[in-house]
Amino acid sequence: MLAEWTSKWIKVIDKFNDIVIDDFDYKNGIQGPITMKHCVKCIAINQCWFLDEEGKKPEEVNYGIEEIIKDTKNKIGLYHYNCHCKKIDIPKPKESDIKLIIPQGKIDWLFKDKSGWIKAMGHEPNNDFLEYLKNQIRTSYTLGKYYIMKIDNHGVAIGIQLIINGAREKSGKTYVLSSGWMVFSNGKLKSNTLIADWWKNEVV
Repeated sequence: MLAEWTSKWIKVIDKFNDIVIDDFDYKNGIQGPITMKHCVKCIAINQCWFLDEEGKKPEEVNYGIEEIIKDTKNKIGLYHYNCHCKKIDIPKPKESDIKLIIPQGKIDWLFKDKSGWIKAMGHEPNNDFLEYLKNQIRTSYTLGKYYIMKIDNHGVAIGIQLIINGAREKSGKTYVLSSGWMVFSNGKLKSNTLIADWWKNEVV
Protein backbone atom coordinates (compact mmCIF):
# COMPACT_ATOMS: atom_id res chain seq x y z
CA MET A 1 0.00 0.00 0.00
CA LEU A 2 2.84 2.42 0.84
CA ALA A 3 4.40 1.92 -2.60
CA GLU A 4 1.11 2.85 -4.27
CA TRP A 5 0.78 6.08 -2.31
CA THR A 6 4.37 7.15 -2.86
CA SER A 7 4.66 6.17 -6.54
CA LYS A 8 5.38 9.07 -8.87
CA TRP A 9 4.27 9.21 -12.49
CA ILE A 10 5.64 11.42 -15.23
CA LYS A 11 4.66 12.50 -18.71
CA VAL A 12 7.31 13.23 -21.33
CA ILE A 13 6.57 16.30 -23.43
CA ASP A 14 8.28 18.05 -26.32
CA LYS A 15 6.80 21.52 -26.74
CA PHE A 16 8.38 21.77 -30.19
CA ASN A 17 6.68 18.63 -31.51
CA ASP A 18 2.98 17.75 -31.67
CA ILE A 19 3.60 14.40 -33.40
CA VAL A 20 3.17 11.26 -31.26
CA ILE A 21 3.63 7.53 -31.86
CA ASP A 22 -0.14 7.17 -32.44
CA ASP A 23 0.23 9.17 -35.66
CA PHE A 24 2.18 6.38 -37.41
CA ASP A 25 1.00 3.01 -38.68
CA TYR A 26 2.44 0.13 -36.68
CA LYS A 27 3.79 -1.78 -39.69
CA ASN A 28 6.22 0.94 -40.73
CA GLY A 29 6.58 2.87 -37.49
CA ILE A 30 8.14 6.31 -37.17
CA GLN A 31 9.44 7.60 -40.48
CA GLY A 32 9.39 10.60 -42.78
CA PRO A 33 10.60 14.22 -42.63
CA ILE A 34 9.80 14.53 -38.91
CA THR A 35 12.86 12.39 -38.15
CA MET A 36 15.07 15.13 -39.58
CA LYS A 37 14.00 17.46 -36.77
CA HIS A 38 13.39 15.05 -33.89
CA CYS A 39 15.04 11.77 -32.94
CA VAL A 40 13.03 8.54 -33.13
CA LYS A 41 13.21 7.93 -29.38
CA CYS A 42 11.85 11.37 -28.53
CA ILE A 43 8.96 10.98 -30.99
CA ALA A 44 8.19 7.53 -29.58
CA ILE A 45 7.93 8.75 -25.98
CA ASN A 46 6.28 12.13 -26.61
CA GLN A 47 3.13 12.59 -24.49
CA CYS A 48 3.53 9.11 -22.93
CA TRP A 49 3.10 8.24 -19.25
CA PHE A 50 5.65 6.34 -17.17
CA LEU A 51 6.27 5.41 -13.57
CA ASP A 52 9.29 7.44 -12.48
CA GLU A 53 11.50 4.47 -11.68
CA GLU A 54 14.48 2.84 -13.33
CA GLY A 55 13.44 0.31 -15.95
CA LYS A 56 9.93 1.77 -16.13
CA LYS A 57 10.75 5.06 -17.86
CA PRO A 58 13.04 6.02 -20.79
CA GLU A 59 16.67 6.03 -19.77
CA GLU A 60 18.14 9.48 -19.41
CA VAL A 61 21.69 10.48 -20.32
CA ASN A 62 24.07 10.63 -17.37
CA TYR A 63 26.53 13.30 -18.44
CA GLY A 64 29.96 13.17 -16.85
CA ILE A 65 31.48 16.40 -15.55
CA GLU A 66 34.28 16.24 -18.14
CA GLU A 67 31.73 15.78 -20.89
CA ILE A 68 29.76 18.79 -19.75
CA ILE A 69 32.83 21.02 -19.52
CA LYS A 70 34.36 19.89 -22.81
CA ASP A 71 31.24 20.14 -24.99
CA THR A 72 30.27 23.81 -25.00
CA LYS A 73 28.62 23.83 -28.44
CA ASN A 74 25.71 21.59 -27.49
CA LYS A 75 23.01 22.05 -24.90
CA ILE A 76 22.60 19.39 -22.22
CA GLY A 77 19.33 17.56 -22.83
CA LEU A 78 17.28 14.89 -21.10
CA TYR A 79 17.88 12.03 -23.55
CA HIS A 80 20.65 13.45 -25.74
CA TYR A 81 22.40 16.73 -26.49
CA ASN A 82 19.98 19.45 -27.63
CA CYS A 83 16.98 17.30 -26.61
CA HIS A 84 13.70 19.26 -26.34
CA CYS A 85 11.99 16.73 -24.06
CA LYS A 86 10.96 17.56 -20.51
CA LYS A 87 9.42 15.49 -17.72
CA ILE A 88 6.36 16.75 -15.93
CA ASP A 89 4.73 15.19 -12.90
CA ILE A 90 1.23 13.82 -13.37
CA PRO A 91 -1.25 12.26 -10.92
CA LYS A 92 -1.06 8.52 -10.54
CA PRO A 93 -3.35 7.22 -13.29
CA LYS A 94 -6.57 5.47 -12.37
CA GLU A 95 -7.62 2.31 -14.14
CA SER A 96 -10.37 4.28 -15.85
CA ASP A 97 -7.69 6.57 -17.37
CA ILE A 98 -6.16 3.72 -19.37
CA LYS A 99 -7.51 3.05 -22.86
CA LEU A 100 -6.61 -0.33 -24.33
CA ILE A 101 -6.25 -0.66 -28.10
CA ILE A 102 -6.66 -4.31 -29.09
CA PRO A 103 -6.85 -5.24 -32.79
CA GLN A 104 -9.33 -8.05 -33.48
CA GLY A 105 -6.51 -10.26 -34.75
CA LYS A 106 -4.91 -10.20 -31.29
CA ILE A 107 -8.16 -11.42 -29.73
CA ASP A 108 -8.57 -14.17 -32.33
CA TRP A 109 -5.00 -15.31 -31.68
CA LEU A 110 -5.58 -15.34 -27.91
CA PHE A 111 -8.68 -17.54 -28.17
CA LYS A 112 -7.02 -19.91 -30.64
CA ASP A 113 -3.38 -20.23 -29.61
CA LYS A 114 -3.77 -19.66 -25.84
CA SER A 115 -7.04 -21.60 -25.45
CA GLY A 116 -5.26 -24.42 -23.61
CA TRP A 117 -3.61 -21.98 -21.21
CA ILE A 118 -6.90 -20.25 -20.47
CA LYS A 119 -8.72 -23.52 -19.79
CA ALA A 120 -5.83 -24.78 -17.63
CA MET A 121 -6.46 -21.79 -15.35
CA GLY A 122 -10.12 -22.72 -15.03
CA HIS A 123 -11.44 -20.10 -17.46
CA GLU A 124 -13.00 -20.26 -20.91
CA PRO A 125 -11.68 -18.44 -24.01
CA ASN A 126 -14.60 -16.05 -24.39
CA ASN A 127 -15.54 -12.39 -24.02
CA ASP A 128 -16.00 -12.72 -20.26
CA PHE A 129 -12.38 -13.80 -19.90
CA LEU A 130 -11.26 -11.03 -22.27
CA GLU A 131 -12.95 -8.39 -20.10
CA TYR A 132 -11.38 -9.91 -16.99
CA LEU A 133 -8.00 -9.82 -18.74
CA LYS A 134 -8.42 -6.16 -19.66
CA ASN A 135 -9.17 -5.23 -16.07
CA GLN A 136 -6.11 -7.10 -14.80
CA ILE A 137 -3.91 -5.35 -17.39
CA ARG A 138 -5.16 -1.90 -16.39
CA THR A 139 -4.63 -2.72 -12.72
CA SER A 140 -1.07 -3.97 -13.20
CA TYR A 141 -0.03 -1.05 -15.39
CA THR A 142 -1.35 1.60 -13.00
CA LEU A 143 0.43 -0.17 -10.13
CA GLY A 144 3.68 0.04 -12.12
CA LYS A 145 3.99 -3.72 -12.58
CA TYR A 146 5.72 -3.48 -15.94
CA TYR A 147 9.15 -2.97 -17.44
CA ILE A 148 10.41 -1.40 -20.67
CA MET A 149 11.71 -4.00 -23.11
CA LYS A 150 12.85 -1.67 -25.89
CA ILE A 151 12.28 1.68 -27.56
CA ASP A 152 12.50 1.83 -31.34
CA ASN A 153 10.67 3.25 -34.36
CA HIS A 154 7.54 1.26 -33.40
CA GLY A 155 7.38 2.90 -29.97
CA VAL A 156 7.94 1.84 -26.37
CA ALA A 157 7.45 -1.91 -25.90
CA ILE A 158 6.64 -3.00 -22.36
CA GLY A 159 6.02 -6.27 -20.58
CA ILE A 160 3.18 -6.12 -18.05
CA GLN A 161 2.90 -8.55 -15.16
CA LEU A 162 -0.48 -10.21 -15.47
CA ILE A 163 -2.14 -11.73 -12.40
CA ILE A 164 -4.81 -14.34 -13.21
CA ASN A 165 -6.85 -15.91 -10.43
CA GLY A 166 -7.83 -19.48 -11.11
CA ALA A 167 -11.52 -20.27 -11.62
CA ARG A 168 -13.73 -23.31 -10.97
CA GLU A 169 -11.52 -26.32 -10.25
CA LYS A 170 -8.47 -24.00 -10.21
CA SER A 171 -10.04 -21.64 -7.68
CA GLY A 172 -7.53 -20.55 -5.04
CA LYS A 173 -4.55 -20.64 -7.41
CA THR A 174 -2.83 -17.57 -8.82
CA TYR A 175 -1.06 -17.53 -12.18
CA VAL A 176 1.52 -14.88 -13.01
CA LEU A 177 1.91 -14.25 -16.74
CA SER A 178 3.40 -11.62 -19.02
CA SER A 179 1.49 -9.48 -21.49
CA GLY A 180 3.13 -7.42 -24.26
CA TRP A 181 2.05 -3.85 -25.03
CA MET A 182 3.15 -0.62 -26.72
CA VAL A 183 2.87 2.63 -24.74
CA PHE A 184 0.92 5.23 -26.71
CA SER A 185 0.20 8.83 -25.78
CA ASN A 186 -1.88 10.00 -22.84
CA GLY A 187 -2.74 6.70 -21.20
CA LYS A 188 -3.27 4.53 -24.25
CA LEU A 189 -1.77 1.04 -24.54
CA LYS A 190 -1.78 -0.98 -27.76
CA SER A 191 -1.68 -4.76 -27.54
CA ASN A 192 1.20 -6.78 -28.94
CA THR A 193 0.44 -10.10 -27.23
CA LEU A 194 -2.38 -10.43 -24.69
CA ILE A 195 -0.81 -13.50 -23.08
CA ALA A 196 2.86 -13.86 -23.96
CA ASP A 197 4.38 -16.31 -21.49
CA TRP A 198 4.83 -17.06 -17.81
CA TRP A 199 6.25 -14.19 -15.78
CA LYS A 200 9.65 -15.69 -14.93
CA ASN A 201 7.94 -19.13 -14.86
CA GLU A 202 6.24 -18.15 -11.62
CA VAL A 203 3.08 -19.90 -10.41
CA VAL A 204 2.06 -19.27 -6.77
